[in-house]
Amino acid sequence: MRQIICYLLLLEAVACKQVYISPHQSPPTGYLVIEGTVNSGHGNSTLKISRTTPLNNLDSIVSEIAAQVNLEGEDNSSYLFSENPAGHYNATDLNLNTSIKYRLHIKTVSGKEYLSDYVGVNNNPPIDSISREIDSNGMKLNINTHDPQNNTRYYQWEYAETWEFRSIDSASLKYNITSGANGDIYEVVKRNPFDPPIFRCWHTNLSQLLVLGSSTRLSQDSISMPLVNIPLASWEISVLYSLGVKQYSWTKEGYQFLEEMKKNTEQTGSIFDAQPSQFSSNFHCLSDPTEPVIGFMNICPVQEKRIFISNSDVPNWGYVDDCFEFIIENDTQLSKNAPGTLPIAVFRTMGIPNSTDIIILNFFAAPAACVDCTLRGSNVKPDFWP
Repeated sequence: MRQIICYLLLLEAVACKQVYISPHQSPPTGYLVIEGTVNSGHGNSTLKISRTTPLNNLDSIVSEIAAQVNLEGEDNSSYLFSENPAGHYNATDLNLNTSIKYRLHIKTVSGKEYLSDYVGVNNNPPIDSISREIDSNGMKLNINTHDPQNNTRYYQWEYAETWEFRSIDSASLKYNITSGANGDIYEVVKRNPFDPPIFRCWHTNLSQLLVLGSSTRLSQDSISMPLVNIPLASWEISVLYSLGVKQYSWTKEGYQFLEEMKKNTEQTGSIFDAQPSQFSSNFHCLSDPTEPVIGFMNICPVQEKRIFISNSDVPNWGYVDDCFEFIIENDTQLSKNAPGTLPIAVFRTMGIPNSTDIIILNFFAAPAACVDCTLRGSNVKPDFWP
């Protein structure tokens, strides 16, 4: 009887589930969203401006293009931000006066104007170090910083992981697809020396979540935060790995805004998570003060630090490439092959003037991603790479 009652209660709970339609209607163009921090020192400042979209809209982010973006100082100074790419507004080497306050002034192509409150330049101490801890599960990378003046307290970090990896072997052959009388012919030909390199590549991962830290509960403004976990034997440290970190400082009000953003975007998956709340933005719409604007004006010098870790720095890392090679017997008759089948064709020399065709009895092959590294990354060497 107890099982029957539980089953009936479960059926009732399922039957009572209904689609919830919010009575709140956002404007067709969505609300303005401003992301980013103004770099008060040397380096680039990038602000990303976009529009909110309905929950059922699965399209890409709607960028706010062709807007006029100015940073205005209380001393009547003005700094223009240029757009590149669409929806991203940039200024370089502002070197702002730390004794005055600034605000952002945004004018959209529709004629609407948005202003932030005036805010001062936050102190942001240099990053002390990026430390690493190795155990049986892999490697943990931590960010460490402190302010000897004890007046920063609120921090945010962004990071980018980049690692070099390589194919299992240099490829000397490649597919060549030509049109024949009876359809496409799939030949295996010699790689041209001018073909793009496919043996050495780089892969990059950007931080996707808000990484925040506060030392308000500590007697000293000193903080250590975990950033990245790298599983043992993973390909990130197969050759050379690099972690680049940017550090921002915030006011108490700005930090609370970030915490609200984090709760609303990362911790609303179940009834036990924090429930969505109203954002405490310091941006306002001039023509309609009741219109919500999502964003928080923040200014600080951006601190950066980068480390490199090679495979030889981590003994017994245990990385093993799961790629494999196999031998293909060549077919000496040029024939049409079904797309997706193994390369069976005559090997022809290419890029060698007056050369004759060479018939090869067999050759080594491997899955495409194991030979062509560009299928898993980029063959363009990063500027900062040694």
